[in-house]
Amino acid sequence: MNAVRELIRLATEGDGRKSTYDQALELGALICPEILGPDVSLIRRNRESDTAREYRQRAEAKTLKEGKQVEALELLDVEIAELESLFNTAKNQQKTDRLKRRLTELRRARGEIAPQRQTEHAIIFRDAYNVERDVPELGMGNACRDFLLSDGEVLRLRVFHPDNAEHVSGADVIYEKHHPKEQKASIAAIQYKIWEDRTLYLNDPRMKQQLLKLKSFFCDKNVCVAGHEDHPFRFPYCAGFLRPTDRLQMEDQKLASSGEHIPVCQIDRLKSEGVKGGECLTYNDVRRLSLSHEEFEGLFTTGKIGSKTLTYPELLDLYKGISGLTDPNRVLIHAQEFASPSEDQPSLFST
Repeated sequence: MNAVRELIRLATEGDGRKSTYDQALELGALICPEILGPDVSLIRRNRESDTAREYRQRAEAKTLKEGKQVEALELLDVEIAELESLFNTAKNQQKTDRLKRRLTELRRARGEIAPQRQTEHAIIFRDAYNVERDVPELGMGNACRDFLLSDGEVLRLRVFHPDNAEHVSGADVIYEKHHPKEQKASIAAIQYKIWEDRTLYLNDPRMKQQLLKLKSFFCDKNVCVAGHEDHPFRFPYCAGFLRPTDRLQMEDQKLASSGEHIPVCQIDRLKSEGVKGGECLTYNDVRRLSLSHEEFEGLFTTGKIGSKTLTYPELLDLYKGISGLTDPNRVLIHAQEFASPSEDQPSLFST
């Protein structure tokens, strides 16, 4: 499904609004029905209830019948309103258990189909702790989650939000790619921000302070400057990213939130004046330079984005101002902690 999403992104010149999971499933069902068809796709079965699929099919059939676009949500809302009216009328006079059960099913189906408003806090914890990835999970530690990559490398997601670590560094989440045998790592620091209608205004004093801290803590310490052992043929070594994130997200907690990753050093170059006045970032401003969640994680885990390679002493020195990360046992990963993966270990975004 990730391959189909990337195909849609290429066809739409990187427009993330046109390459959602649902759109990828619909196109995938057409071009590869044996894998992503509605009757065989395990992803579809796990994501949606029978009721949700029923109303999607109803909407498609009604669209063909009436010659105009009919949405599943429209049909659900009509049915829910009718059942609510019947239930409220009859609940004190006769048994309504079947009505109540059906109403619950319809409301649940609506929640599956309609994006839900999420808080920044909820999205951060969802992405870090709940999202399923196509590599073995090694486990969770104190505010971190580890995954086993190929060649004995380890992806660690370290959550700073909302603790003191975020206030010091300006980062909500840190991606760390560890090379335990070499005792080295590379990192990328992320600051999440919710944008409305894909526009993020930059005049919030707290956000300005967070971005300054992010730049000071990571970029100004030369972790963005390639070392002598780093390969020059890759993306720039940016280590600090702003992640404008959509507030409306699908209810399925196993899917990563939709958002864009922008290098902090590029914000001034990309910003524009908003309709309300003041500086802002819009989706059209950033789309040709930003990375989606899938692109970001895929490139980071394959060593094509992120900071320069840091030795373990350099990583400890970088974190020394953060309470709780002065203990090497909480920061470093040792080769003997994990068994070596097989040679055919899948990549993070295998297809």
